[in-house]
Amino acid sequence: MNIFRAQLFSVLLLSVLSASRLSAAEAVVSPDGTLEARVELRDGQPFLSLARRGAAVLEPAPLGVTLKPAFAGGFDLAGQTRDSVDSAWTPVWGERSSIPDRYRSLTLALKERGPLARPFTLELRAYNEGLALRYRPAGADGADWQLEREDTAFRFPDGSAAFAIAWTEDTFPQDPVPITALAKNAMMPFTVRLPGGAYASVLEAAVVSYPRAMLAKRDADTVGIALQGRAEGSAGAATPWRVVLVGDSEARLIEHAHLVQTLNPPCALADTAWIRPGLTISDHGNCLLQMADLKRVIDVAHTNGFRYLQLDWGWYGTEWTWTDADRKKFLEVNPSWAGDLSWVTNTYADPYTVAKGRVPYRPDWKSHTVVDLDMPELVRYARERGMGLCLYVHGDVLRAHDLDKLFATYAAWGLAGLKPGFVRYGSAEQTDWIRSLAAAAARHKLWLCIHDAHVPDGMERTYPNLMTQEGIAGDETSPTNRLTLTILFTRMLAGAADNTICYYDPRVDKNATHAYQLAKAVCLYSPWQFLFWYDRPSPSPPKTGGAGGSLRTIGDEPELEFFAKVPTVWDETRVIHGRIGQYAVIARRHGRQWYVGAMNAGEERALPLPLLFLEPGCRYTVDIYTDDPSVATRTQVRIQRRPVEAKTVLEVTMSPQGGQAIRIAPTEEE
Repeated sequence: MNIFRAQLFSVLLLSVLSASRLSAAEAVVSPDGTLEARVELRDGQPFLSLARRGAAVLEPAPLGVTLKPAFAGGFDLAGQTRDSVDSAWTPVWGERSSIPDRYRSLTLALKERGPLARPFTLELRAYNEGLALRYRPAGADGADWQLEREDTAFRFPDGSAAFAIAWTEDTFPQDPVPITALAKNAMMPFTVRLPGGAYASVLEAAVVSYPRAMLAKRDADTVGIALQGRAEGSAGAATPWRVVLVGDSEARLIEHAHLVQTLNPPCALADTAWIRPGLTISDHGNCLLQMADLKRVIDVAHTNGFRYLQLDWGWYGTEWTWTDADRKKFLEVNPSWAGDLSWVTNTYADPYTVAKGRVPYRPDWKSHTVVDLDMPELVRYARERGMGLCLYVHGDVLRAHDLDKLFATYAAWGLAGLKPGFVRYGSAEQTDWIRSLAAAAARHKLWLCIHDAHVPDGMERTYPNLMTQEGIAGDETSPTNRLTLTILFTRMLAGAADNTICYYDPRVDKNATHAYQLAKAVCLYSPWQFLFWYDRPSPSPPKTGGAGGSLRTIGDEPELEFFAKVPTVWDETRVIHGRIGQYAVIARRHGRQWYVGAMNAGEERALPLPLLFLEPGCRYTVDIYTDDPSVATRTQVRIQRRPVEAKTVLEVTMSPQGGQAIRIAPTEEE
């Protein structure tokens, strides 16, 4: 890890300065000189503005918090500190092998004008990628603090428009909505098109003992922080970072998104060798929870280069204790079970019991009512094929039990990871519970995928066993290509996402092409990458109940080699082309090999792909996976192979809802 810290200057003003001293504004400039943040006191209220190469990104808008009791009379400046850092850190996994941590900072020590004279610290960091700010409040005489509200606001220039949604699986508007026309609270990331074509996105990072936030309309062109619960802390405890990514295009936002992870504490784990990203397949929607079916899934996954199988909920027994009414309803649906009461013992929740034999589903699951599972045997079968098992667990089950005791049980079974579902999200208590969940899982060498509405805040830097999370309208929701290409420049800026990529399911025919689905494995990042969601191994019987139910089976089409080879950890990422909601071409390097994903929506496109990122003088072989209706396979993907070098310019051609996937390797490695 390259750690180099250069303190360029540090100035501390020991005397108390008047508000007028700050009326001309204090500025902090990014290391490359492109961004300038300015803070000034107006009647004792801090105001922030941000400019990129002299053009406004944020017009002056209020900063700060309102404590209980409220601050009286605003603030005076008591001192300031400047600093500069030039370092880098190495992630356990991610979209690049080295991440810069370069910024110039300005810390303002403020003091309340009222009789309580409470101190208040404002920290700003100007990165090349964007701006980060946070607060350190304090009560009277150093006491703990409680917020009435957070006053942080972002005022965008006239003509700015946002891609905004109110919840994680909402549908983005086809075109950005003028800030002046926003009607609902919006989730972060909040991506904004600025006048002149530049882009910004508002996010949060390092949310510890603090509620998650949304953005609420303040006035015509201003949005501000709206907390999802009570906020309080000890004297001097930091609030989360408020982050504004900035880029000359939406494509640059993707390359700047690592800032969210950088603003979190370093890795808390002494040993990370057991954290092994990889491709994952699920039983969800593609087979019954029966031993024979699950072994077929493992066999197919092993053949296609997968590392993990996820087992969905209901497999180890019921997650709740059944009522007498539940048991009666089950017998009404399954009268053949009336003479065999062995199933009754499995209707009492016990997460510490390894399922072995028949376990009934809830009564409303009519078409597949029983689990037939020998967990130790399934773990053994998977391990023989180099695969691990992951368990989907309802969040309420985890909250009802001691995490260390429960996770010790899961580890003893041989599980590799867990997928907590229905995880509550928003309040400070819920946020800290997710952090404690990651810490407890790490103690037992279990990695996590947080399902449902949780949106990352960079915590995965501290706990890299938290490999991915949902908080996205993935393939499970059948998104249009336009929606996915909007998500790429919005939700994906916060961190990895479980996109549940399908391949054979009919929803692919409805919304996209198969080459487009191949490209998703490159463009939509996750170190724990789900593939073949809802796709059944042959010859498993169809699963007609619950989600999924596709009759199509995973085949042996030649292009599946792309899925088998595509990495889930990258050394370098470059966005070649990108227009939010329209198209994206992203190139990623793993070792000396490059993978390119191209996704399209709306109209047929042909985009140049210069290969200048390749090593000069080196010979490469490229495999190009393209949609072609003339190919006589179910998926109609054509594979073309040719030699290339750094001076080669390829043409990426895509149908209106199509895509292209590309693998480039040094010829001697082929």
